[in-house]
Formats: sequence, C-alpha cells, structure tokens
Amino acid sequence: MKNKNNANPDLQSQYESLLDQVWRSEANWRLWDRVDAVVMLDSLRAKRDTARGEGAIDSERSLPESPAEDAA
Repeated sequence: MKNKNNANPDLQSQYESLLDQVWRSEANWRLWDRVDAVVMLDSLRAKRDTARGEGAIDSERSLPESPAEDAA
C-alpha cells in the first residue's frame, strides 16, 4: 500500500506544480498584453499620422493665396 501512495505525487508537489502552471500562464498573458499594447499604439500612431497628413492638406486649401485676400 505504501508503494501505491508513493507513486502518486504528494499534495505539496501537486500544489507546487499548480502554482508553476499559474505563473507560466500569467507570464504568457503579460507577454501578450505587451504585444497588444504595441499593436494598439502602432495603430493609433498610424491614425494620427494619417490625420495629420489630411489636416495638412485641408489647412493648405484654407490658406489665402495672396496677401490682398488676407487683408480683405
């Protein structure tokens, strides 16, 4: 009967194995959170650059073509 019990890991070993798996999963989640944050920042940066490019075109259209138009 002792041999059968010794074949199974004790409760402490099972607990340590469970914690190890939890820690590995949390590390994996943190990695993917960082990847998601980088992707989100990159997409926001692209949108901002696109908006600045379109804004520059719109502001050029609204500029007066001659100083006489500016004075009027």
